[in-house]
Amino acid sequence: MTDENANIVIETKKGGFYVRQRYVIAALGFFGLFNVSCMRHNLSFAIVAMVNTTAHNHTGTGTFHWNSKDQGLLLGSYFYGYAAGNLIGGWMASKYGFRNVYGIAIFLSAIFTVATPLAAHTNFYLAVVCRALVGLFHGGVYPSMNYAYSNWAPPFEVSILSSVTVSGLTVGMLVIFPLVGMILQFLNWEAVFYITGGVAIFGDIFFFIFASDSPSNNKWISERERLYIKKCIGSREAYGKPKSTPWKSIFTSKCMLGLFACHSADGFVQNLVPVILPTYLSKVLYFDITQSGLVMVLPFLMQGVVIIIGSQITDFLRRKRLITTTWIRKINSSISLLISGLCLVITGYVGGNHYAVIGLFTANIIIVGLAYPGYVCTPLDIAPRYSGIIFGVSNSIASLVSFLGPFLAGYIVTDQHSVTLWQNLFWLTFGLNIIGTILYVTLASGVEQTWAKENICNKDDKKALEIEKEKFNTSY
Repeated sequence: MTDENANIVIETKKGGFYVRQRYVIAALGFFGLFNVSCMRHNLSFAIVAMVNTTAHNHTGTGTFHWNSKDQGLLLGSYFYGYAAGNLIGGWMASKYGFRNVYGIAIFLSAIFTVATPLAAHTNFYLAVVCRALVGLFHGGVYPSMNYAYSNWAPPFEVSILSSVTVSGLTVGMLVIFPLVGMILQFLNWEAVFYITGGVAIFGDIFFFIFASDSPSNNKWISERERLYIKKCIGSREAYGKPKSTPWKSIFTSKCMLGLFACHSADGFVQNLVPVILPTYLSKVLYFDITQSGLVMVLPFLMQGVVIIIGSQITDFLRRKRLITTTWIRKINSSISLLISGLCLVITGYVGGNHYAVIGLFTANIIIVGLAYPGYVCTPLDIAPRYSGIIFGVSNSIASLVSFLGPFLAGYIVTDQHSVTLWQNLFWLTFGLNIIGTILYVTLASGVEQTWAKENICNKDDKKALEIEKEKFNTSY
């Protein structure tokens, strides 16, 4: 592996403090997804103060007389837009650049977040449209960031850079819970949307100042770092944009099918557990989680730690050639799916032990963090030039599958006090995880696919890319 500190540039390194711009891109992505997470979850907490009677039959202080179905429609409208946004976000990033798509998507979602109180006071369905549009624009954020790393991330830093960015979602979950509580205590529920949307708009200003689509058009980067990144990944800009998107290969390639299966199984679990945790603790264990905020906060804090540490270990093992990219992705993903599913199953058999149940739910959420240096990085491994599109398609499919989680929970657990019915739900979830793991391990790959290297405009550039890949062993 070529060392970044090797003498690969003619320009003398300038003295003084310098922050590598690929880390700046990761930090900008982190704060962007942090704001996305806050805007995504603000309604879940604020709705308690918006209505007179919440879905959990607690008396509220708000003025809206929305029944449980109305609240469900309003809360779910975000995800309808989100699924659609994923489909077009990656494609638009490949056409118009990640900077434009990412920055504009966050800005527009923030505008509609700020507009939510006015919409709610005007008409209920206008508020639903606002939330759906917030979800629509958020759907394009993650795929566009994934595409950014096809130009910014050296192959042996893909895991850590992308994981630093996505950990913004986890930190957002940590912050929004106590933040909304303080806002509701000292201000009002409208301020929840004004503050979260306003912070996102403010942060977006810095994003447009410092972000760029690639090292070649970044005015802050040193020539040393620019050449290093070019040497590691090849100048993808040199051979231009693809003539067309290989949609057929994306939907029929066996490694893509493995990715879709794993992503869907993981999405099902990640969406299900936060929804059922409060219900299970209160209905089965008669445990009042409002008395312990750590039950909801600690697992996500630890998950963020696992994401960062797991990514560093993953890239270290790949860089030292102790394991191939293909197998470390499969190992991380398998541990994430199988252990998290097993924790759920065991939860159904530990009886009324509060600490055991909370510990198992916590372990479930924490271990899911290994998915990020696992299958989440697969699009960048197998098709970096189409990574945004691939992740967008995969995330859309996973989002649709994850919607089934709460629905199946309500269909299977008809009596929320029945331990047997909860056991059935946990076994079903574990079974889906096993299927997702088997398909991913059997079909997935960490090697750039042949179809992903086609449609390169200049044959000399294609040959040069192959030489770069062989020289630096970035795909094996």
